[in-house]
Amino acid sequence: MDLLTQGLIGSAVAQSFSESKVQSRAALCGAIAGMAPDLDALISSSTDPLLNLDYHRHFSHSLAFIPVGASIVALLIWLISRRHFDFRGIWMACILGYGTHGLLDACTSYGTHLYWPFALDRISWNLVSIIDPLFSLPLLVLTVWGVWRSRIWFSRAAVIFCVCYLLFALGQHRQAELAQSKLISQRDHNAVRLIIKPSIGNIFLYRSVYFHEGVYYVDAIHIFPGLSPKIYSGGEVEAYETTKVTRGVARFARLSNDFLCQHPENNNVIGDIRYGMLPTSIEPLWGIKIDPDNPKGIPEFVKFRTIEEGGLDLFYGMLFRKDLLIVRK
Repeated sequence: MDLLTQGLIGSAVAQSFSESKVQSRAALCGAIAGMAPDLDALISSSTDPLLNLDYHRHFSHSLAFIPVGASIVALLIWLISRRHFDFRGIWMACILGYGTHGLLDACTSYGTHLYWPFALDRISWNLVSIIDPLFSLPLLVLTVWGVWRSRIWFSRAAVIFCVCYLLFALGQHRQAELAQSKLISQRDHNAVRLIIKPSIGNIFLYRSVYFHEGVYYVDAIHIFPGLSPKIYSGGEVEAYETTKVTRGVARFARLSNDFLCQHPENNNVIGDIRYGMLPTSIEPLWGIKIDPDNPKGIPEFVKFRTIEEGGLDLFYGMLFRKDLLIVRK
């Protein structure tokens, strides 16, 4: 999830378990601790472009690391403000704030090492997008208002809203799964690998990706309570042939959960088909570029974040359930 939302939830949860006389302190410590796990984004290497992908949302986001990470954050805050804050109160707020981060990230589609070191699988429940204004803005209002007015129940209302929103998102995702399953059956396909995830900024328009006989099929599915699912067919893209897997490709395959595709316009690029600028796009959002002269070398990490002309209109058209002619891209 985006950094602001992580800080808001960490702050709201920390406030909810604090006393009113230390509410502002709990809010600050919870917010800092709630954002702290994403410091792993600083892990990088000029000689290994995939290192950041390897370690983002890794050990710092795991449930087992919560006491360690929270204690480090609490100690740093205490060293700076020990004249005003007692360590016990700081530590408790940091535990609560830090503990929310990995769980919320697991609700997105990127994948989080939630159970490290006991399991190395990336957990992704695909409930919400990494940026969702409908989720973040009410949290912002309730959390800030609670601190400003010194009313803990506003922060508790923020936590209740968070839980209710995620439960609603869970129901939406289940309906999207059913619609995807029906679509696959109608096409008489046998999907051996599939994923469905909300598109950016909402929990109504979903990106559906599944694998059938060497090809990935990409579609958008709109889900709204009380209405029948609306399908926007995207297109197909060839899966990457894994007969000659180098070490770099194997690393990227692990990070992509094996959703590897051949870039439709560049044979030297292997993409992660789970992500695209549009929910119907067959061009991956990012991938690795193989040097044909040195295929066993460390690949270059590349991004494709340019939306085609008319792309925003197409996105909003799908979001508001308009009848559209989808151009395959």
